[in-house]
Amino acid sequence: MNLFETLADAATATMPAEDPPPMKKKPEDHRTRVAADRREKMRARLIESAMLVFARRGAEGSVIDEVITTAEVSRGTFYHYFRTNEELLAAVAAEVGNQLLQIVDPVIRELPDPAARVACGIRLALMVARAHPHLAGFMVKVGPPALGAQSLATVYLPRDIQAGLDAGRFAAMPPRLAFDLITGPVLAAFHTLQTEKVAEDYPQQMAQAVLMALGVPRAVAAKASALPLPPLQLPEDALLVRAQARAAHTAGETST
Repeated sequence: MNLFETLADAATATMPAEDPPPMKKKPEDHRTRVAADRREKMRARLIESAMLVFARRGAEGSVIDEVITTAEVSRGTFYHYFRTNEELLAAVAAEVGNQLLQIVDPVIRELPDPAARVACGIRLALMVARAHPHLAGFMVKVGPPALGAQSLATVYLPRDIQAGLDAGRFAAMPPRLAFDLITGPVLAAFHTLQTEKVAEDYPQQMAQAVLMALGVPRAVAAKASALPLPPLQLPEDALLVRAQARAAHTAGETST
């Protein structure tokens, strides 16, 4: 091999390899996304149907057959998402409570006073329940389990209770006692809203009474419970709105 051949071979060896041809982009698999969306919609359908059934029947005994009928699905479809009555109840309670608090909490976080936060939260929750009777029915029939460990109520409300205790706004007491002094009357108020016609300012009266039970002076409690509230409008995809639409659909089919 002569010098020129040797140099040519060396140059060839050090030359960068040719860029590989561009890889063809794999067509996006829409099936995966569509399947996931379908599963999410079916789970939401089962939960909204279960909320209506629990609101009628309560948490005692199995409601699975009635949920299957209300949701208009097969038994196999139901058991693909939920295995037991208890699992279904936990899912409904978590979604009901969490959607409600996701609506209420952004409003009350704007208030620096923890007493005003608690009062505002009570009033807004009762206002939503008044506008959506299925919420009141569910909370009444299910009771305290609706505020289980999966509910954001166990996160947001203790936050405001502890702030009120630390600031001296509430009387010294165990935080759990304060939690029960708030949630107990609110659950009772859901029952009242469902069974009786009450004054328009009933949520405000309830908020004031709860603050006084927490040790807030009457005049201060009255002022905190009378703060103006923003208009409350639930998004169209909220569980309570969907459940109300399903109830109307079911009632329409029954009447025909």
